[in-house]
Amino acid sequence: MKILAILPFVFLISGCPGGNPAPQPRSTIINGEHLCFSTDEKDVLNYYRIESNEGGKYDTVRYGEGLNVSYPDDCINFKWKSGYSYAVSYGLNGKNYVHEFFIDRTGTLTK
Repeated sequence: MKILAILPFVFLISGCPGGNPAPQPRSTIINGEHLCFSTDEKDVLNYYRIESNEGGKYDTVRYGEGLNVSYPDDCINFKWKSGYSYAVSYGLNGKNYVHEFFIDRTGTLTK
């Protein structure tokens, strides 16, 4: 009888397995319309996704998947629109990162 009482307790304290860990904050290199994910030739870019709140909610505006590229091939050109927030999610060396920022009305990037 004690085993029957202990069994539900074990399931209660064990919890549910979590999903994938949240991406870690990490900056990208942005110079005007030029975006690089890393300047280290040893780093490998796996994917990227650029999301913007232009439509009132975050929507994907550009992405690349199944990549296996290193600097300088991990750089892209993207025309940022002033007055909007952006989230750049990307995989580098198998780890997930995110860079969130705002482009103000003057075109200046702020965090």
